[in-house]
Amino acid sequence: MKFLFSTILFALFAAPLASAQTGGHVRKAEVQKTVRAETEREVEREAETAADEGFAPEQHVGAAADVAVSLCVASGDVVVRGWDRLDVQASASESGVVRLDAGGGTPARRVEVVVAEDKDASPFAGGCGSTGTLELMVPRGASVSIQARDGHVEIAEVADAHVQSLSGDVDIRRASRSVEVSCLSGDISVEDSSGPVRLAAVSGNIEARNVRTVAQGDNFEAKSTSGDVTLEGVAHSQVSGATVSGGVLYTGALARGGIYNFQTISGDVTLELPADSSFSVHAKVVAGGDIVTDFPVKSSSVTNTSTQTDAQSWPMPPPPPDGRKPGKVKSPKDKNGSETRLDGTVGTGDAVLNLSSFNGSLRLKRQ
Repeated sequence: MKFLFSTILFALFAAPLASAQTGGHVRKAEVQKTVRAETEREVEREAETAADEGFAPEQHVGAAADVAVSLCVASGDVVVRGWDRLDVQASASESGVVRLDAGGGTPARRVEVVVAEDKDASPFAGGCGSTGTLELMVPRGASVSIQARDGHVEIAEVADAHVQSLSGDVDIRRASRSVEVSCLSGDISVEDSSGPVRLAAVSGNIEARNVRTVAQGDNFEAKSTSGDVTLEGVAHSQVSGATVSGGVLYTGALARGGIYNFQTISGDVTLELPADSSFSVHAKVVAGGDIVTDFPVKSSSVTNTSTQTDAQSWPMPPPPPDGRKPGKVKSPKDKNGSETRLDGTVGTGDAVLNLSSFNGSLRLKRQ
């Protein structure tokens, strides 16, 4: 033991004196190695803590191509994008954290996204957490269902987009299979999407552009209590647009055999149609407003169903010599001021237009 102790003392004091320069490099390398080891251990400890709690600023999980992704957010914006990878990736900005609860096998067929402001305020599964901004990347064939209490929602390039929002705008782009959105306070916008579409807003505007069917029987429906409904390039054969306080504007061609129902309580209904459109029209204004058409309607115009049923022709006036648009034709009101109606046909009546307003005008415009 005494010999071993002496040997150790000699190694500690004599060796550095014999090779001072070499020893300096060795000590520096040892310090750097120690710092790296401590840093790695700290990172591992943080990762282990986050894993134990199930939350991290960013997480991902392997998923099926048609995975169903669900999320409930009490406060915060949500941005969802489709990509070509079979992965669901979620990242929370600022101090937020996220957890992915996968189920249905491997790869996951169901993924619930749970968010929280921090790991200490983690909500239970199925609960609504808060975050700054949550970004989700999902397979393009995914079905995404979001409940949002306060915050904007953007979804693009997924199969199905289903959103329920209490306060905040909802923006859907390039959904390939179906869209369903209900919003209490906020605007709804849908563009370049396919399949059945159902949009409902209590206080907010609705806009839909370039939407089409996937299968026969796909319907389009847009309703707002207080706000305008603007539709452009809707290729569905059954289209409904309604608002209590606001206007309805439809722009685009009519599907052959299509049925279009547009109505307001207080506001105008305007259709801007190609000049060669063919349709039958059933239009009614109950209180105040006119029925105005740019089209030559062969009609049985009924201002009061008990007094007038004679068929009459409503030709287009000839265009003026200066090339301006031809004049409008208004459906007459009855002498008692009751409802105004226009029932008739343009062309061969390939589509059906049902238009009504309690207090507002109905307009058929040629593009």
